[in-house]
Amino acid sequence: MNYEDELDRMKARKNRNRGKESGHSDRNPDRKQTPERRQQEQAVRGDRTYYNAGDGRNPRVRRNEQQSRAKLKADKKRKRRQKRKAMLIRFSILALVLSGVFFMLKQRTGQKGYWTIAVFGVDSRDGNLEKGALSDVEMICNINKATGEIKLVSVYRDTYLKINSKGTYHKINEAYFKGGHKQALEALNENLDLKIDDYATFNWKAVADAINILGGVDVEITDSEFAYINGFITETVNSTGVGSHHLKSAGMNHFDGVQAVSYARLRLMDTDYNRTERQRKIISLAMEKAKNADFSTLKTLVTAVLPQISTSVGIDDVLPMAKGISKYHIGETAGFPFSRTAMRIGKMDCVIATTLESNVIQLHQFLYEEENYSPSSTVKKISAKISQDSGLSAPGENAPTGGGSGGKKKSSTPKETDPPQTETSVEPSTEETTAESTEEVISQTTEEESEAPTLEDGNLVGPGASIPETESLEEPGTAEVGPGVL
Repeated sequence: MNYEDELDRMKARKNRNRGKESGHSDRNPDRKQTPERRQQEQAVRGDRTYYNAGDGRNPRVRRNEQQSRAKLKADKKRKRRQKRKAMLIRFSILALVLSGVFFMLKQRTGQKGYWTIAVFGVDSRDGNLEKGALSDVEMICNINKATGEIKLVSVYRDTYLKINSKGTYHKINEAYFKGGHKQALEALNENLDLKIDDYATFNWKAVADAINILGGVDVEITDSEFAYINGFITETVNSTGVGSHHLKSAGMNHFDGVQAVSYARLRLMDTDYNRTERQRKIISLAMEKAKNADFSTLKTLVTAVLPQISTSVGIDDVLPMAKGISKYHIGETAGFPFSRTAMRIGKMDCVIATTLESNVIQLHQFLYEEENYSPSSTVKKISAKISQDSGLSAPGENAPTGGGSGGKKKSSTPKETDPPQTETSVEPSTEETTAESTEEVISQTTEEESEAPTLEDGNLVGPGASIPETESLEEPGTAEVGPGVL
């Protein structure tokens, strides 16, 4: 061991210690640590202060409490700003969502304005709801969103009107047969000065299912209606596949879905005008049942029926109405044209508006309470063409509404003869023969059905009918008599 070196190191340590005790640096014992020099030898890093004094291996550290508090305060302010910003974003998103919901409800069930829907009922045995289907129900449903009043107007299917942009005049239901709901809507809008918002097309099975879900409706029928209804029940069971049974007597009856549909299809004992009244009556009764149903039943109704119909109305449109259904009620109902007569044009038996122009004025007064409505130039031109083809140019008096269901033809309206079966588009040379022969077959077939024997309990074969499997009606389809069985 080199003792001299060790002695030198010991002296150096002693000198350093002596310098620290006296306040002098070991590097320069004569240099005093003044406050100014001490501040210069301090290095501030974050919230800690490092001193250059010492041998550099274990620097002395002092927490800068004042600087730490300032940083903590700044952090809190920053967090509060971020929290306020996040809350503002959430409130903005919520406001947008609520605005969207409010707008949707206002569009359909708001405080003012109308929602006009065209309703088509087609005699479709194969499920087709568009072009090629016979539209036997054409109805305008107008909802006053402020009051909840629903007005129904049946447009008689044999009404002579312009059916396309090419200038063809025919029975109005020919528009649906030729071009489906699109052409039918265009024809109704053009002929009646309407701006229809939506449409819905159904077949009879959808109606039967809907009324069954609602638990049926109570209807009083006349003796003349009872004479025909069982034949139509048989045919409706076969065409829809929904089970039912024959009625046993006239008077008050509780109808299931098939029986209600059959009632709405009755025509042979009176006129097509009375039949449209029966259709509106069934709709009104079903509406009253829906108003008293719970929301679960209404939801089942919507989800079961909507897939069976062709419509521009979505489930998002219907469910808000279902929740507030107690607000809605069927108001006045009517048939269009209000003033009319039946006559033959060419080889077609048609319903003629006398005149279309005056009837359109009444229609807008009835639906929209527009007392001083003036028809468009388009309606005036169509009206003039109908007057030219029919020879009737003077406005007529409004026809009676038909009163109670099942009434016979009114003697006060001798010009109103029941138009025969609606023809589809056929060649002019065969059109008249087709209409007359179809009418004859309908009458004969329906009378046979109404007199046909049934089971002792009156039940018919069909899905859901609780009857012995050994008993059955004729095979499905044998009761069909072609277009116009309605």
